Amino acid sequence: MISLRQRFNLLLESFFIFFIILFMIFPLISFLLTSLYGQPLSILEFRLNLIHNLTLKYFLYILNDPYYYDSIYHTLELSLAVTIASFLLALPISYGMSFMNIPFKKTIKSLIISGISIPGLITTYALIIIATNFGLFRYQLYSFYGLMAVMTISSLPFMVIYQTIAFDSIDTRLLEAATVHGLSKLRTFRKIVLPLLMPGFATSILIVFLLNTGTLSVPLLLAPSNFQVISELAFVQLFSFYNWGIASALLLILLLINLSVILTYMFYIKSKRYATVTGKAFRPFRNDNKILKVIITVYSILFSLFPLVEIFIIGLTSFSYKWVGTIFPTHFTLNNFYESLGLYPNAIWSTLILSGLAAFIGVTLSMIPTYFSWIYGMKWKKMANVVILLIFSMSPVIIGILLLTMYNNSITGWIINSVPIGVIFGYVVGRMGYSTRALDVTLSSISKTLFEAERLMVRSKFKGFGKITIPLLIPGIVEGFVLVFVRSTIDYGTTIMLAPIQWTTLTLASFAFLTTGELSQGAALAFIIIIINIPIMLFLYSKRNINFRDSALA
Repeated sequence: MISLRQRFNLLLESFFIFFIILFMIFPLISFLLTSLYGQPLSILEFRLNLIHNLTLKYFLYILNDPYYYDSIYHTLELSLAVTIASFLLALPISYGMSFMNIPFKKTIKSLIISGISIPGLITTYALIIIATNFGLFRYQLYSFYGLMAVMTISSLPFMVIYQTIAFDSIDTRLLEAATVHGLSKLRTFRKIVLPLLMPGFATSILIVFLLNTGTLSVPLLLAPSNFQVISELAFVQLFSFYNWGIASALLLILLLINLSVILTYMFYIKSKRYATVTGKAFRPFRNDNKILKVIITVYSILFSLFPLVEIFIIGLTSFSYKWVGTIFPTHFTLNNFYESLGLYPNAIWSTLILSGLAAFIGVTLSMIPTYFSWIYGMKWKKMANVVILLIFSMSPVIIGILLLTMYNNSITGWIINSVPIGVIFGYVVGRMGYSTRALDVTLSSISKTLFEAERLMVRSKFKGFGKITIPLLIPGIVEGFVLVFVRSTIDYGTTIMLAPIQWTTLTLASFAFLTTGELSQGAALAFIIIIINIPIMLFLYSKRNINFRDSALA
């Protein structure tokens, strides 16, 4: 006879699988059908008599036309350039965070983490304002190098976090053992340090690369006509020419590229697993070279000031009446806020409601595979890993077109056009990796004996879950909620695809003002995004007082 707890577990398992099928598997199938059919073709509307209309001509057209083929090369070129640049720029900061007692470390760390909540759109805003007001690098901004600069600044916080995790993973007793056995510093670095660092470095490279292959807002604003990337070109083909075949085929190629990169990474990591077998405590290494300490401190402070500079410029612009050619605005006004919110009166509430609901649903769903994989073993662990693999391979614009092809039809069109269900679940799908990882990190810090004691001592299983399990998970729940919320508020790719017009968010409205040259009004809305997100991120990390090693982004 099936117990009440088994029935409850079966219900949760069925609910999670139903969600995956409804918002990931079926949309992926619909996405594939659309790329072969040339028009939106949901699996809900597919009929067998349409099979003969499916064709590979859109893929062949892309591969044979330099206009489309070059976008693939440009995407890879730009993403690799940004990844390499951010990797090299982040190395000194990450080294200082791990191996040196640099001054203001906590402040620098907080400023770097705050950069996660500042999207490339706002960085672009700040640079456009500088170029417009002072005439600096005006032409260089709208070029490959302008794109690369903005995307590198946006990627730097992620790269610093993952590199710091890599440095923190080194057990310096291995270095001491190498010295005792007479290995030179060069040989120690090549044989011990580098192999231990490479898996963490590979993770940092993978994450930053994937973040940049699917970015949309920055290329739409800065990419020159002779340098188009896949996400931008697919967006233009879809919304300017309604060319569903080309747009979906381009994005499917991008998805396959991302998946191949992830699979390569997984194969590499599997072959590079190291462990230190010892019963002694971990002893951190500290580099006390004074000259190096000063250099890295100054370097880290300079880069950690980037978010402050962006906030300062956006803030001044949002309150300025006119700012051209002077160091500071000469007149200040609140009219920019009145005008922008007058045109988009629901933007703030739309942003808060959509992101809040997405965060709540995302954390709730993430608890199912995370908790069950921790308690019941590999079955759920494998399912969670597959889900996260799919999520990481899909950029916001890909998620947007997935759900658009699936639900924008005569049967379920109301999900996209009338109510914001589509955009909410688009946020959930795109950010479940954050919430799942946050909960996983929290669970890994809890002894399994507590859960065993719960099952033995608490008569009511549901009461035990509510009184013991949930309180233990609170740190991960809060962190997962905040990360999903913050990253959803700054989403552009999914929002532009799925949000009904009456649910325009701050990011969409700000982007609209920027494209029409109304910088002050757009800056006002961008400043509101900053006011919402920065305090939340700083409060979370200061209150929990966690280091990069414990981060949900690990």
